[in-house]
Amino acid sequence: MKLTADTFRKLYLEHGPRAQGFFLRMTGYDRELARDLTQDLFMRLWSARYSYDPKRPFRTWMFAIAYNMLKNEYRRQMTVMEYVENADKEEPVIETDNLEKQQRDQILSDAIGRLPEPQKVVFLLRYEEEMPLSEIARVCSIPEGTVKSRLFSALTAVREYCKNNENQ
Repeated sequence: MKLTADTFRKLYLEHGPRAQGFFLRMTGYDRELARDLTQDLFMRLWSARYSYDPKRPFRTWMFAIAYNMLKNEYRRQMTVMEYVENADKEEPVIETDNLEKQQRDQILSDAIGRLPEPQKVVFLLRYEEEMPLSEIARVCSIPEGTVKSRLFSALTAVREYCKNNENQ
């Protein structure tokens, strides 16, 4: 597949929201930064369109560049931002089931937010983006075994945090 302007526009419409969602979660729900990173990502993808290998999935190429951009952003900031609850959510109608679900979701969000950046990335790519392990390995430029070990560590930490905070 040659990345013509028309093809690229379609890819942007298809993958842009996923990329922005990834940036949003990885930057602690900083909407402005996520939008800026998404725009920069697609500008970089367009500039590098001739280096794209059509034998590989576009999504893998896109997330590899997105991940590298995040690493650069983290270096620039000298810290990994905490994963925080989105302040723009509507106030819910308080129902017991809804409240319990919100509490569970908040505990899970907090657990994910406490993960070290390498574990958080593989966790989000696996469970939010539903990427196979081999694709995560290519995105992060690490062996598949390392993906598995980071994922195992992340799952263990998330389970432990949720277990310790379920009655609060």
